[in-house]
Amino acid sequence: MTIREQRGFTLLELVMVIMLVALASIPILGQFSQASGTLLTDEIIQTAAQLAQERAEGLLADRRNTGYAAVPTGTVNDVLGGAWSSYSRTVTVTSPPGGSGCAAGATCKEVVVSVDHSGRTRAEVTLMLVSY
Repeated sequence: MTIREQRGFTLLELVMVIMLVALASIPILGQFSQASGTLLTDEIIQTAAQLAQERAEGLLADRRNTGYAAVPTGTVNDVLGGAWSSYSRTVTVTSPPGGSGCAAGATCKEVVVSVDHSGRTRAEVTLMLVSY
Protein backbone atom coordinates (compact mmCIF):
# COMPACT_ATOMS: atom_id res chain seq x y z
CA MET A 1 0.00 0.00 0.00
CA THR A 2 1.44 3.34 -1.04
CA ILE A 3 0.79 6.69 0.56
CA ARG A 4 -0.44 9.18 -1.99
CA GLU A 5 0.42 12.81 -1.68
CA GLN A 6 -2.63 14.66 -0.37
CA ARG A 7 -3.67 17.97 -1.95
CA GLY A 8 -6.05 20.59 -0.55
CA PHE A 9 -6.50 22.78 2.49
CA THR A 10 -6.83 21.77 6.08
CA LEU A 11 -9.83 22.81 8.14
CA LEU A 12 -7.67 25.20 10.15
CA GLU A 13 -6.49 26.97 6.99
CA LEU A 14 -10.07 27.38 5.78
CA VAL A 15 -11.20 28.81 9.13
CA MET A 16 -8.31 31.31 9.08
CA VAL A 17 -9.22 32.49 5.56
CA ILE A 18 -12.87 32.92 6.55
CA MET A 19 -11.85 34.98 9.58
CA LEU A 20 -9.57 37.22 7.49
CA VAL A 21 -12.31 37.83 4.89
CA ALA A 22 -14.82 38.62 7.65
CA LEU A 23 -12.46 41.11 9.31
CA ALA A 24 -11.66 42.77 5.98
CA SER A 25 -15.36 43.15 5.10
CA ILE A 26 -16.32 45.06 8.27
CA PRO A 27 -15.10 48.50 7.03
CA ILE A 28 -16.66 47.90 3.62
CA LEU A 29 -20.07 47.10 5.12
CA GLY A 30 -19.83 50.28 7.23
CA GLN A 31 -19.43 52.27 4.02
CA PHE A 32 -22.67 50.78 2.65
CA SER A 33 -24.69 52.01 5.63
CA GLN A 34 -23.11 55.46 5.40
CA ALA A 35 -23.84 55.61 1.67
CA SER A 36 -27.52 54.80 2.19
CA GLY A 37 -27.83 57.68 4.71
CA THR A 38 -26.11 60.04 2.27
CA LEU A 39 -28.47 58.99 -0.52
CA LEU A 40 -31.49 59.79 1.65
CA THR A 41 -30.11 63.24 2.48
CA ASP A 42 -29.38 63.90 -1.20
CA GLU A 43 -32.93 62.92 -2.11
CA ILE A 44 -34.34 65.33 0.50
CA ILE A 45 -32.18 68.19 -0.81
CA GLN A 46 -33.11 67.45 -4.44
CA THR A 47 -36.84 67.39 -3.62
CA ALA A 48 -36.54 70.66 -1.68
CA ALA A 49 -34.73 72.30 -4.61
CA GLN A 50 -37.46 71.17 -7.00
CA LEU A 51 -40.21 72.51 -4.71
CA ALA A 52 -38.43 75.87 -4.42
CA GLN A 53 -37.88 76.07 -8.18
CA GLU A 54 -41.52 75.18 -8.83
CA ARG A 55 -42.77 78.05 -6.64
CA ALA A 56 -40.27 80.53 -8.10
CA GLU A 57 -41.40 79.66 -11.63
CA GLY A 58 -45.03 80.09 -10.55
CA LEU A 59 -44.26 83.59 -9.25
CA LEU A 60 -42.51 84.49 -12.50
CA ALA A 61 -45.55 83.24 -14.45
CA ASP A 62 -47.86 85.37 -12.26
CA ARG A 63 -45.65 88.41 -12.90
CA ARG A 64 -45.62 87.77 -16.64
CA ASN A 65 -49.35 87.03 -17.01
CA THR A 66 -50.94 89.39 -14.49
CA GLY A 67 -48.36 92.11 -13.94
CA TYR A 68 -45.89 93.32 -11.36
CA ALA A 69 -48.60 93.97 -8.75
CA ALA A 70 -49.62 90.28 -8.83
CA VAL A 71 -46.71 89.53 -6.50
CA PRO A 72 -47.43 91.45 -3.28
CA THR A 73 -44.81 92.05 -0.61
CA GLY A 74 -45.00 89.97 2.54
CA THR A 75 -44.44 86.41 3.70
CA VAL A 76 -46.54 83.42 2.71
CA ASN A 77 -46.22 79.90 4.14
CA ASP A 78 -47.36 77.36 1.57
CA VAL A 79 -49.11 74.24 2.81
CA LEU A 80 -47.72 71.22 1.01
CA GLY A 81 -49.70 68.01 1.06
CA GLY A 82 -49.40 64.45 -0.13
CA ALA A 83 -45.88 63.14 -0.58
CA TRP A 84 -44.47 66.57 0.38
CA SER A 85 -46.26 67.02 3.70
CA SER A 86 -42.94 66.74 5.58
CA TYR A 87 -41.67 69.85 3.75
CA SER A 88 -42.58 73.47 4.44
CA ARG A 89 -42.20 76.25 1.88
CA THR A 90 -41.95 79.95 2.70
CA VAL A 91 -42.10 82.78 0.16
CA THR A 92 -40.81 86.17 1.31
CA VAL A 93 -41.24 89.20 -0.97
CA THR A 94 -39.57 92.45 0.09
CA SER A 95 -38.75 95.79 -1.45
CA PRO A 96 -34.96 95.93 -1.34
CA PRO A 97 -33.26 99.08 -0.10
CA GLY A 98 -31.98 101.56 -2.66
CA GLY A 99 -28.71 100.79 -4.36
CA SER A 100 -29.19 97.05 -4.12
CA GLY A 101 -28.96 96.35 -7.83
CA CYS A 102 -32.27 97.85 -8.91
CA ALA A 103 -31.95 99.98 -12.05
CA ALA A 104 -32.52 103.72 -11.79
CA GLY A 105 -36.18 104.57 -12.33
CA ALA A 106 -37.29 100.96 -11.80
CA THR A 107 -39.17 99.36 -8.93
CA CYS A 108 -37.85 96.06 -7.62
CA LYS A 109 -39.00 93.25 -5.38
CA GLU A 110 -36.69 90.63 -3.95
CA VAL A 111 -38.27 87.18 -3.74
CA VAL A 112 -36.83 84.42 -1.55
CA VAL A 113 -38.37 80.96 -1.73
CA SER A 114 -37.17 78.74 1.11
CA VAL A 115 -37.97 75.04 1.61
CA ASP A 116 -37.44 73.36 5.00
CA HIS A 117 -37.43 69.70 5.96
CA SER A 118 -37.15 68.50 9.56
CA GLY A 119 -36.58 72.05 10.78
CA ARG A 120 -33.59 72.69 8.50
CA THR A 121 -33.50 74.84 5.38
CA ARG A 122 -32.69 72.45 2.54
CA ALA A 123 -33.08 74.75 -0.49
CA GLU A 124 -33.44 78.44 -1.21
CA VAL A 125 -34.08 80.32 -4.44
CA THR A 126 -33.65 84.11 -4.63
CA LEU A 127 -34.79 86.23 -7.55
CA MET A 128 -35.46 89.88 -8.33
CA LEU A 129 -38.66 91.12 -9.99
CA VAL A 130 -38.35 94.44 -11.80
CA SER A 131 -40.97 96.88 -13.05
CA TYR A 132 -39.66 99.50 -15.49
